[in-house]
Amino acid sequence: MGDDEPRFGYGQGRRPLWSERDRDAERVRDALRAAGLMEFSDSRAGFVVEGGGAGRPFLVAFAGSASGAGEQVAAYAAALRAVGMRVEPDSDDEQTL
Repeated sequence: MGDDEPRFGYGQGRRPLWSERDRDAERVRDALRAAGLMEFSDSRAGFVVEGGGAGRPFLVAFAGSASGAGEQVAAYAAALRAVGMRVEPDSDDEQTL
């Protein structure tokens, strides 16, 4: 692999995975997708994975209308726990883990 290739390959949609943080965020996304959950895009509501790196936790949030957000966040938590990931609700935002 050359210097111009991402160290950890590519994620879905050819998203380059340059760092361990990128790789780990893609693992979170993969677990959510495998559970049949939708990722946010310009045309639909869904999950987003942000943060992480330097030992900090990732934030997994529902990006969309507040109605139904609680159900989506609960589904995210269940999917991540099912694959052995630790999950905690964000006490400041009901749409975020």
